[in-house]
Amino acid sequence: MEGPIWGLATHPTRDFFLSAAEDGTVRLWDIVDKKMLNKVNLGHSARSVCYSPEGDMVAIGMKNGEFIILVVASLKIWGKKRDRRSAIQDIRFSPDSHYLAVGSSENAVDFYDLTIGPSLNRISYCKDIPSFVLQIDFSADSRYVQVSTGCYKRLVYEVPSGKLLTEQAVIDRITWATWTSVLGDEVLGIWSRHNDKSDVTCACVSHSGISLVTGDDFGMVKLFDFPCPEKFAKHKRFLGHSAHVTNIRFTSGDRYVVSAGGDDCSLFVWKCVHMPH
Repeated sequence: MEGPIWGLATHPTRDFFLSAAEDGTVRLWDIVDKKMLNKVNLGHSARSVCYSPEGDMVAIGMKNGEFIILVVASLKIWGKKRDRRSAIQDIRFSPDSHYLAVGSSENAVDFYDLTIGPSLNRISYCKDIPSFVLQIDFSADSRYVQVSTGCYKRLVYEVPSGKLLTEQAVIDRITWATWTSVLGDEVLGIWSRHNDKSDVTCACVSHSGISLVTGDDFGMVKLFDFPCPEKFAKHKRFLGHSAHVTNIRFTSGDRYVVSAGGDDCSLFVWKCVHMPH
């Protein structure tokens, strides 16, 4: 394909995953059969992608600020909207399928109510994000989002009001539905001594909540215990990508990890082998 792969999403229950790339394609892959099942060309560069909790819808964030929701079975468009003019860096369905959170380079996370159909009216947005959005994760109860930002601050906002949550005691009690943030006390150990802050590009915590994988600018995939609050945490490292691992995800059941390469335009599937202690 032309240009780097940016978006990556694994199916909530099956060994399928989606990739979204600079060439405007979103592709559906079958891990077990090692083949592409379907692809759609959206006509513009795609930056982010995510499945709905049921796996029947997929949301794609585009480089031009538009986002599109497709029905997975047919890859037909269910709805689309463009309220921003710059890249949609991350896009997420809430665990209760009520909201869509859309994070952009315009220092914004917008909320859309999915229960009112494909009209996709923005109901609110997070106020005063200090930099562009890197990653978004919903809490398990769909009441909060954590946003990691380009100025290396992780912030927590209420859903759907978009109000900044400042009480640390409340933040500490939140259970996150997913964790893809490269920032936060829980992932302090992923930064090596010599790393620049921008070197770790992506992260993902396993569904079991005990493992964490990261990708970095040097083409490394690293495996950590989660949480890893101590600096320079022990890890295992895996080589293969040339440079810039752009995204990484555990599949459902944590059987595999999928990583996307930027410059090498490759998708790697890693098998998770549970070593005896």
